[in-house]
Formats: sequence, C-alpha cells, structure tokens
Amino acid sequence: MKFLFRLLIILIVSTLSLENISAQHSNSFAGIRFGYALPLGQFASHDFDTQSGGGYALLGKSFGAEAAWFISPKLGFGFDISTNSFGFASGYYADDFIKNIPIYTSLDLLSGPYKLTTYMAGVYYKFSLTKKFSSTVKVMGGMLRARTPDQFFGGIEDGVRVTFWKTGSTNSQPSCLAGVSLEYRLYQQVSLLMQADLAYARMAFPFINAGERYNRVMQIPVFRLQPGINVHF
Repeated sequence: MKFLFRLLIILIVSTLSLENISAQHSNSFAGIRFGYALPLGQFASHDFDTQSGGGYALLGKSFGAEAAWFISPKLGFGFDISTNSFGFASGYYADDFIKNIPIYTSLDLLSGPYKLTTYMAGVYYKFSLTKKFSSTVKVMGGMLRARTPDQFFGGIEDGVRVTFWKTGSTNSQPSCLAGVSLEYRLYQQVSLLMQADLAYARMAFPFINAGERYNRVMQIPVFRLQPGINVHF
C-alpha cells in the first residue's frame, strides 16, 4: 500500500514537472481509491443459521488501484483491483447463537475480519459535464476472492466450560461490478474524483463439521464509496 502511494506521488510530480505538455487532454488514466465499503443483503444480515444465514458483516474499508486506456474521447477499457476488510458483529452473533442453540447459557466470541479482494476488467464510458467536471460509467467482470473470519469461541455448554476455534474459509468466484464517478480536473494531467461502485458475487465457502464437508453459500453484494486521484496520460 505504501509503495502505491509513493508511486502515485512520483507520477504526479513527474507530470507536473513536464515543460512541454500537450494542449489536448487525454482521458486515459491510472489512479488509486480509498474509502468505505458497505456490506449489503445476506452479507450484512443478522439472520442466524450456521450454514445459510447472514454474514453479520460490519461497515468496512476499501483500498484499490485502477487504470484505463481510452481508444476515443468517450470509450475506454481498463481494470480495477481492490482489497476490502469488514469487521464481524461478534456481540450480535453471540446473542443469536445462545437464542438458537439453547444448550449454551453464555458465549464469548473473538473474531477477525472478512477479507475480500476483487480483480475486475471492463468497459468505461466518459462524458463531460462542464469544462472542469466529467463523469465516467463503467461495467466490469472478473473474480472476487473472499475469506471468512478466524474465530475463537468460549462458552458454557450444559454447565461445562468449553472453548473451540473456527478457522476461516477461502473461496473465489466470478463477480460483476458497476460503477460511476464524478471527476474534477485539478490540473491538465491530475484529477480528483468521488466514485461509487456496486460489486456482487455468490460465494461457496467450504467447511468441515463433525467430519462432514459442506459449503456455506453466501451472496456478497458490496457498495463502495471512495474518493480518489487520477494521473492522466
């Protein structure tokens, strides 16, 4: 992550230092994004079920890099890579666990985060709003790789103190993404933007319970709202 920030600073300084800059603005760009990621649907739901219920995901953070090459003033092709992390609603899950599995009279839960990585490629369409402002719409497809949290449970089961560990599971599935951005051209080759994306994938996390293997199916829609910066070339 630090390397990407340093690289972006070098790109900005280099472009601003050029003595001869073409008078025509180019829409091709490379940039970074950082902001919040909101889990939606089943991913965020508190519907308790050990195999098909909600994911209890909390508001997360996202960081990504993006680049696109425009073959015309309006039409381009590019890619988007992002990493996303979401906390787990441990307190709500522990309460629902006790309500649905009554042999437990108490439960403490320590949980790590969900981790999601997206690899996308797709089509961009850009149009001007004013001399300084423009908007870009994109439709993309690719892969989403996700890992569920590692979790430590401690509780009272039938009057006996028990502890157990649940190792997270990793799965990769095809994914789709649609997004729109509002961009302000700060300099000829540098722009600031606000971007909104909606990504979706249907995951099947493999687990083993009592020696039997099963897939924990979960639909993962994620809305990302991210400010960012582009360097144009």
